[in-house]
Amino acid sequence: MHAGVLHDLGWSKEGVPSSYIYYRTLGPFSVAKLQRPKEIDLGWLKNFKKSHRTLTTYLEPGLNFKSSVSIGIKAEPFAHSCTSLIDLIPKEQEILNSFSQKTRYNIVHTLKKANLKITSTNLDKLTSLQLSDFYTLHKNWSKQKNVIGYSKELLGATIKNYASNGDLHLAYLGQDLVGALLILYHDCVATYWAAFASQSGYKSFTPTLLTWTAIKHAKENSSEIFDFGGIYDPRYPKMYSRWIGFTKFKSGFNPIIISYPPTALQLFW
Repeated sequence: MHAGVLHDLGWSKEGVPSSYIYYRTLGPFSVAKLQRPKEIDLGWLKNFKKSHRTLTTYLEPGLNFKSSVSIGIKAEPFAHSCTSLIDLIPKEQEILNSFSQKTRYNIVHTLKKANLKITSTNLDKLTSLQLSDFYTLHKNWSKQKNVIGYSKELLGATIKNYASNGDLHLAYLGQDLVGALLILYHDCVATYWAAFASQSGYKSFTPTLLTWTAIKHAKENSSEIFDFGGIYDPRYPKMYSRWIGFTKFKSGFNPIIISYPPTALQLFW
């Protein structure tokens, strides 16, 4: 599914599932990235770089990667380098009780007010109106936060390629869409992939209730882990400086923090 997304964005792939290397051609040269592979075959990689004349090759190892030799120079990552996980095996009330007091209060308080309506829809069942509202909310959120956010091409490619393996949770105040949360599934993991809200949505604690809704929905659909996706990584303070705010938000759900091995960069071939 991820390979399909990158293909739609202009990337090609080689290798085997779980260890694909993705590359993009730039005239007679190319750039490449190997993200979270189970193994890195340095001999195969050397041949790949030579045949594709790679200018830069980013290596972002999986959690269990160990190497007795240096695999490249230090570099800032492409894929998020730090994430956080919630165990979905305990009972729903136990999971709720594990959250911070403020996060629990925001959930319970918002549910009691009952002014937010949340719909949860499989990606392959989204209507054209839902998609239009989703893209409009993202555009307005990007302007409001003064960030680039996600390109429409990336969002569209993700919804297309994860059509049978994703949900879109939408929150409404009256007729107005005030928050959205896109969740992707693979094996037993539900991943928090994209989230944004309007000003009125933030005031109504919409992101908190959307996240709790997504956690319950993932648990009901047999997911065992809720992966919050990227969070602030102190190893790369400059790169992740704008991630501190939503990392604090995610920390209210009391997740387990996971750090991936450092990113390495190999130049030329």
